[in-house]
Amino acid sequence: MVLAETLGAFCIHRRRVLRKMRDKGLEENGFTMIELMIVVGIIGIASVIAVPAVSEWLARYQLKQAMSEIAGDLNLAKLVAMNRNRQATVTIQPSGTLIEVSGISGGQQIFPTRTLMPRVTTLPGGTATVNFSSMGLSTATATQTIQLQNEKGLIYALSVLPSGKVSWCAKTTCP
Repeated sequence: MVLAETLGAFCIHRRRVLRKMRDKGLEENGFTMIELMIVVGIIGIASVIAVPAVSEWLARYQLKQAMSEIAGDLNLAKLVAMNRNRQATVTIQPSGTLIEVSGISGGQQIFPTRTLMPRVTTLPGGTATVNFSSMGLSTATATQTIQLQNEKGLIYALSVLPSGKVSWCAKTTCP
């Protein structure tokens, strides 16, 4: 509403300036300083409104990406355990302000230790370890839930069922 009123006032002002210039015999060449300042002001207002939304979106995106990466790593560990016919372990742990994911099977790395994106900052449950048997089953007798939190306080959860199924959801607990 305010933007429409501002643009309406701008158009009226421009018509008046052009009329005065035409009456004096001057031609229009370029933009007036007032027109440029109005455009700069509009861009500034739009930026102030957009920056928080972009920041929120980026934090949410990085959390989703981290959950997808961990789910992929867990599925890879499950397949490696079945392929090598030995137990595979994935560890998700805090490392300073970042979170690291590593996987080992039979003393060998399944994948290189990786650090999750920087906006994923907290592992609410502390260090999480998931073990898969040579049958691809989780060695835990109950569903394991791993939660990740971003810098904005949003928490997503990942579940590993005793059957070895890995799934994540954009909630604090998965159904």
